[in-house]
Amino acid sequence: MKSHLKNIVGFRTKRRIVVIESDDWGSIRTRSKHDYEEMLHKGLYLDNNSYTMFDSLESNSDLTSLFDVLSGIKDSNGRHPVFTPMYIMGNPDFVKIEESGFNQYHFEHFLETCKHYPNHDKVGELIKQGIDNKIFVPALHGREHVNANRWLRLLKNGNTGMLIQFSHQSFGADNYKGELIPMYLGTFDPQIVKDIEYIKSSLQDAVHMFKDTFGFAPEHFIEPNEYGPIEIEKILSDLGIKFLLRAKLTAYSNYHNTKTRKYFHWIGKKNKWNQIYLTRNCTFEPHTSFNTDWVGKTLKEIETSFFWKKPAVIISHRASYIGSISAGNQMNGLTKLKTLLKSIVSRWPDVEFMTSMELGHLIEENKKNNLF
Repeated sequence: MKSHLKNIVGFRTKRRIVVIESDDWGSIRTRSKHDYEEMLHKGLYLDNNSYTMFDSLESNSDLTSLFDVLSGIKDSNGRHPVFTPMYIMGNPDFVKIEESGFNQYHFEHFLETCKHYPNHDKVGELIKQGIDNKIFVPALHGREHVNANRWLRLLKNGNTGMLIQFSHQSFGADNYKGELIPMYLGTFDPQIVKDIEYIKSSLQDAVHMFKDTFGFAPEHFIEPNEYGPIEIEKILSDLGIKFLLRAKLTAYSNYHNTKTRKYFHWIGKKNKWNQIYLTRNCTFEPHTSFNTDWVGKTLKEIETSFFWKKPAVIISHRASYIGSISAGNQMNGLTKLKTLLKSIVSRWPDVEFMTSMELGHLIEENKKNNLF
């Protein structure tokens, strides 16, 4: 019933469209298998969270393995399935932050971070190949996947769990020896009012870094972890963002660890700055549970989407396709992805794969022509 309810309102089309969004690319998480084992031994609860267990900065082989799967399948137009990876453009510069006594935040480009990791020397080149081949076309996720101000306050105050992760150039754990670590991953979730200045500057940096790296301006955006304050949409509009990913019921950040009321959004809805909201209606997250029938579950959600004449917008985080910490995790994710994609083209021969941006422009064009 819930799957049907979330598809009733909004943009409709007779075309069977499948979009695959994938969050967290470019960001660090757990640096390596060795770091994972060391942090676990020191008391961080990493093994109860599939992101800290499996996720890490994407490597050469992570990208080539994913591209091999995508390149082996075609839709009704002869087009391969395409990922819209939501890209984090930078990561903390741990050395400079520590040198400042945790008083100042410093960041580096994610391709600079790649230089510190083995088997990451071709990541930039591979991303460009993915763009050229129309199988891996980035959108914007932010400058870093950590709320720098909240994070520095925890480090400065000597939070043991945070300091251990910092020493391993990792983040993501929320529990140390049974004690919860305060939230810090919501990049655009301001703790105090003056944090809005950090939000503005980080978004400006992220947009410029995106253009310089990928050769085109970002049009689509979703915040990492937590939705930002309502005013973030105006900031993003001024920076050229046309499409925003939102939940059906979106509670925005409202300073001092509070939230706004829930706003009802739907695919194709416009805000006061003429930005178009996109919404996700399908989930494919093999890393979260190896025993779940993710293929069957996602196919059913796609079927429901098409029943209501809605595009199927699938969320599938990067963590499902990373093998540097667990090769088994990557094999599980890629095997199930391949099965899912083959099942989609077999079951719906007229299916069309497209990026989030292409879907956004299709909705925009239909609105201009009053087609929905």
